[in-house]
Amino acid sequence: MSISMSKGKLRNVQECADCGSSDPSWASVNRGILLCDECCSIHRSLGRHVSQVKSLKKGTWSPTLLQMVHTLNNSGVNSVWEHSLLDPVHSKLGRRKPQSRDPLHPTKADFIRAKHQMLAFVFRPGKDDTVLLEDDLSRQLHSSVRTCNLETSLRLLSQGADPNYFHEEKGTTPLHVAAKAGQVSQAELLVVYGADPGAEDSQGKTPIDYARLSGHKDLGDRLVECMYELTDRLAYYLCSRKPDHQIGQHYIVPEMSDTVDLTEFTKAAKKKLQLLPNHLFEELAMDVYDEVDRRETESIWLSTLKPSTVLAPERCTVPFLPVNPEFSSTRNQGRQKLARFNAREFATLIIDILSDAKRRQSPMLSSLVVPLPVHVGVHQTGRKSEVSDDEPLYDSVASDEDYVAAEQMAVLSQQAANSNKLHSLQNGGVSSIEENIKRQLAASESEMGDLRNEIQILQSTVQNLVRENSELRSIIQHAGLSLPHLSSSSLCSSPLPNGHEAETELVLDVRSSRSVQRPASMYEPREGLLRGGSQSPHIHHCISATANTGKWDKNQSLYHCSSPNQDGLTSTTSLLPPAEEVVRLTDQVTKRIQELWASMQDLEGRDTFVPCAEKIRAAVAELSAIFPQNPWDETIRSALRQMNSHTLRLQSECAGLQRCAGDAAQFSEQTYFLHQVRSCAYDIAKATKQLVTKFQY
Repeated sequence: MSISMSKGKLRNVQECADCGSSDPSWASVNRGILLCDECCSIHRSLGRHVSQVKSLKKGTWSPTLLQMVHTLNNSGVNSVWEHSLLDPVHSKLGRRKPQSRDPLHPTKADFIRAKHQMLAFVFRPGKDDTVLLEDDLSRQLHSSVRTCNLETSLRLLSQGADPNYFHEEKGTTPLHVAAKAGQVSQAELLVVYGADPGAEDSQGKTPIDYARLSGHKDLGDRLVECMYELTDRLAYYLCSRKPDHQIGQHYIVPEMSDTVDLTEFTKAAKKKLQLLPNHLFEELAMDVYDEVDRRETESIWLSTLKPSTVLAPERCTVPFLPVNPEFSSTRNQGRQKLARFNAREFATLIIDILSDAKRRQSPMLSSLVVPLPVHVGVHQTGRKSEVSDDEPLYDSVASDEDYVAAEQMAVLSQQAANSNKLHSLQNGGVSSIEENIKRQLAASESEMGDLRNEIQILQSTVQNLVRENSELRSIIQHAGLSLPHLSSSSLCSSPLPNGHEAETELVLDVRSSRSVQRPASMYEPREGLLRGGSQSPHIHHCISATANTGKWDKNQSLYHCSSPNQDGLTSTTSLLPPAEEVVRLTDQVTKRIQELWASMQDLEGRDTFVPCAEKIRAAVAELSAIFPQNPWDETIRSALRQMNSHTLRLQSECAGLQRCAGDAAQFSEQTYFLHQVRSCAYDIAKATKQLVTKFQY
């Protein structure tokens, strides 16, 4: 099934997409819609990871980005976000779009959160529709961006298509395709959703190279600006200037007017910032970028409010960055803490980030540090911090006691930036680079010395093992025991680092003759287990083989057994279930998911949600039972793990959906659980397809 939208004729739509008010003065860039002041206040409280708000009249726009937003708005792209409201089939819910005269709270606010935060009204495949996986959607996006049909691309992105999808056969990403075709608006849309202008194709060419080789110089220049969007925005916030990328100037680092002596503690703090890993430095830069956007938008918002506005002051402002559920609670607290920095402290922090970003991109240091990716995605919400997310999220600014270090770091960063100015004027910055290189070389030499010592220890250990092995062989032969028969290929020796020849280790493993019964597992067939001391034919064959060869495989299980072949040697076989059985059981899981999907189309049959989830759990358990406990194939292990974890989640979400279904007062909770159940069912179907594909090809 292909997702598309008829292009139709463009019309000039000058009304709020959420309530229909005339003369909107704001835009949501990633949604492609226009907004009135009231609806914009709710969008701002959701955060940039949900809606990227920008003023149409006072915001700083790239002409091509502004054209992209107007093209999407005029082509009726709002139907992507209100699909179920426009479809008569889904009118049973009785959800009504608010009008301009409706109150902001709770009518408009609840609708906007359901529409944009919960995505309650976007397209969902029905029971008769084919469920498209992310790979299928991304392939359609890869083809769509070569045309001027923007709304189709946005629809695919809203369904989960990956803007950085790499097409294995063609060796390119969607941004490469759009750049080659000269589709400026398509390129802008992809970058808004996190596409990387610096991504390389299979031949090492970037979308910028594609645009310039195809004669689209303006598009190539625009993509260069998108690569440096983060640092350009930070520099423009401080000094209202941007670097001239066409002449090779990619960074502007403003300087503070006064100077402060550089203390040892300040030097240590500065060095700590420089030693941050690239991914943590990138997260910090992205958080500061979001705070810059919040402060600029807040300033514009307050300047455009009319004296007679009916909005309460607390509903007009966003005092700190909203919580992003994709981030850990620690990072969310740190992001909110940025709002407490005064203008001077915040400017110092920005200067430090710009200086270090430029340093990380310096060719002189490329051999000492991994270069920071130039393009720091503004809409990359999928990236998660490595800090644990088990702690609860905070919806207010963190306490002073928890983050005293933040203010200290700001003061230290300010002193470091001011002192760096004097240091660079006196020494030209050369001496500090030389010092850094010398320290790196000294550290490398120290590490090499440690490695030499470790190698000597390992060589000594290997010699001892070889000697002990020889002694054991002599003891076994003296006792009159026979050694296992080895082929000539297994006796081939390989040189060791210390110059000795590697010897095959021969150790007689003497075990009890009684069988060892393993505990039952959902990954093993019940008929394969030993019952009452009896042995299945397969296990009896394995034990007989052990008696004949005098060797028991230490990894032996119901699925891995050593048995003699024609040459009297032992060989290990891995018994995976037959493909026909896997296909049959995966079809059973798919049918159970379709039954659950059909029951969700009519919420009156809410009593069937939990039984359907239980049937899916039983089908997944039956499918998992035919596989070994630890399959050697990583793809199979991952698919089984995902199916079982998402099945447990599905039961919990179905129970919640059953509780609130049919209750009009709990519509928001009902919408949430519907989304969660669909997400779980989709993940189970995806893992099932991944598993069955492994056996079909």
